[in-house]
Amino acid sequence: MKGNNQRLMAGALVSVLAVSMLAGCGSSGSNGNANANKQGNTNTAANTDASNAKNADAGKTDDKPAAKPLLKFWTSSPEIAKIDAPGVKAIRDKFGVDVEFVPTGGEGFKEKVNLMISSGDIPDWMKEPSFTDYDKYLQQGIISEIPQELIEQNMPKYVAWLKRFLGDDPFKYVRRDGKIYALPVIWDIGIDGIQLAFREDWLKKVGITKTPETLDEMEAALTKFRNDDPDGDGKKDTYGITAAGDNIESMFSSVFGAFDAYPNIFREKDGKIVRGEIEPGAKQALEVLNRWYKNELIDPEFVVNKGNNVEDKVLTDKTGAVEYYWWSFLTGNAFLGGEQWYDKLKAKHPDFSFAITGGVKGPDGKYGISQYNPAYASGVVFGKQLEKDQDKMIKYMQIFEASQFDPDIYEKLNFGEKDKEWKVGANGTVEYIAPYTDEKERQKLGLGSYSMSGSFNDYDFQTSYTSDASMRQLAKDTRAQGTRNIDILAPFNKPVYNETQDKLKQFTTQNFIDFITGRKSLNDFDAFVKEWKSMGGDKVLAEAQQVYDANLKQ
Repeated sequence: MKGNNQRLMAGALVSVLAVSMLAGCGSSGSNGNANANKQGNTNTAANTDASNAKNADAGKTDDKPAAKPLLKFWTSSPEIAKIDAPGVKAIRDKFGVDVEFVPTGGEGFKEKVNLMISSGDIPDWMKEPSFTDYDKYLQQGIISEIPQELIEQNMPKYVAWLKRFLGDDPFKYVRRDGKIYALPVIWDIGIDGIQLAFREDWLKKVGITKTPETLDEMEAALTKFRNDDPDGDGKKDTYGITAAGDNIESMFSSVFGAFDAYPNIFREKDGKIVRGEIEPGAKQALEVLNRWYKNELIDPEFVVNKGNNVEDKVLTDKTGAVEYYWWSFLTGNAFLGGEQWYDKLKAKHPDFSFAITGGVKGPDGKYGISQYNPAYASGVVFGKQLEKDQDKMIKYMQIFEASQFDPDIYEKLNFGEKDKEWKVGANGTVEYIAPYTDEKERQKLGLGSYSMSGSFNDYDFQTSYTSDASMRQLAKDTRAQGTRNIDILAPFNKPVYNETQDKLKQFTTQNFIDFITGRKSLNDFDAFVKEWKSMGGDKVLAEAQQVYDANLKQ
């Protein structure tokens, strides 16, 4: 479910113009290099508009103006991307550059990039290589070091965004031998996205007046959801909770979280890397789930459920609790627009609402839900040739920053000129002015979802244009309930784990389903742990500890 939603969210904001995985195709296309070298390396001055103007004029002669640096951005929507679009023109004027969009397609694109690299025509920059490819590019010597001070000077808002989700050292996942070779990219809403929701209208119908806060209170609510006919149809056809049995990380994660055990992810405890599926807390969680299953509180079809089945169970009033992304539990107007689970249920039941929580507390007060590490790929990397053309590297960084974090440039790129092509509507969101209410007219002008850097999506910033003003605090407060229990080693290459993970995950999933449904006694849990280790789990843990010690240990 996580992966699907990541793609959906990314698509929602970047679907119209998805800048593809590389730009500045080939060093030979950089016709402004000679002039850029004349300009000299003025890092500090490059942070200001004045300095940009100065840089643009620095190489002029008395006879003719100097050529501007040409920066290339690939796009999968060439019918929209236009160099004279309001936002693109603003970038060209502000930074003294020429811009070119190069069309690209999805299929075969990676092979095309690899062919370019192998032929020595290294792109100026590439977007989101996997961490495995990142390390490979580094070994091949085709990507440039990016000094941290250069990033902090030219992309301060970007750095602040990273720190909100990655902590005070946002470059920890991309640092190799003390140097940085990528501008990290993150899916920021993945880090605290999944939460636990109860049908609040059902809670009221069965006489519960507060959102469950403990495992015991949750069990009491699920029991009433199963036995007290909360949907009022006179049938015993509702269950307490459902889940998808094909995803061990998110299957009843709030119950595992109540015992501080998160299956299938790497976490650190007192300097030691652990896996939740073999911790004692997992056995305690499975005991609870086995009891709930015996008492018919759990949807018996969870074993075969996938993401779509879970959605069906929620929307057809078959379950009273579920773990999913929090924005599904609110009206679409509170986030990116569109119709969410909330809207669909509200249309059927006027008194409907969800009660949302980040988890329920276990016997020791622990709680939480397994989340998605936001660093799903390495980020933007620059071609080796830009190490000697730092002015051009700076231009790219400044445009990345402006196009994703500067309100003026962001608005011009995505919506056009304020009060000319769009205005702030009564609900505080973007409202187009005729004729730009017609998407075809917007496309003619070159308005769309530009993302010059790719995926530097600050959703708090972006949704300030899409969510109703009256709903923003609700969305903020709801999100704040989420816990950040992530796989801290997800961004690092782990060859042993890569070879073993599918086998271990399948083994764990089948055993956990058997423990929950009673097909296997929990007296066999220790035997499960022993076999998990003998199947390669012990080597996986040893490798993980080495990766942690080498990269993250304080």
